[in-house]
This record gives sequence, structure tokens and C-alpha cells, in this order.
Amino acid sequence: MASYDLRCCSCGKEFEVFVLGFLKDEAKVCPDCGGRNVEQRFTGFGGLVNMDGATRSSGGSRGSGTCSPRSGFS
Repeated sequence: MASYDLRCCSCGKEFEVFVLGFLKDEAKVCPDCGGRNVEQRFTGFGGLVNMDGATRSSGGSRGSGTCSPRSGFS
């Protein structure tokens, strides 16, 4: 199961969607306003495992999108 972080361009709500496989347009619906103009947010991983097995934080930042027109990528 995959997890995708999304943000509604209409109301600004940030939410997470869990789906089997890849995220399809049907799953891109805001739970607050029902809007379909949502963008995928690119987020960092919670932790990385070193070669010695130790876990460390990646320090990944939660990207803030701009809800700009799509460039052809989904």
C-alpha cells in the first residue's frame, strides 16, 4: 500500500491518501471541500538506515507546492 501527501489548491487542506499501487485521478479529492484541484506534495522519508543498521533522521522537509499548472507529470 502506498501513501501520498496531497494539498487542495481550493481550500489549502493538506491530507494523505492510501492506495494500492499508483495514485490515480479518482483518488485526488479533498476530504474537506470535495475539490479535485489537488497537488501532490513531495515529502522526505522518516528515517534512513545506515550500512551498519543504525537509523538516522533524514531531515527531509515537507515541500510546499504552488498549485501551478501541471507540467504533464502525474
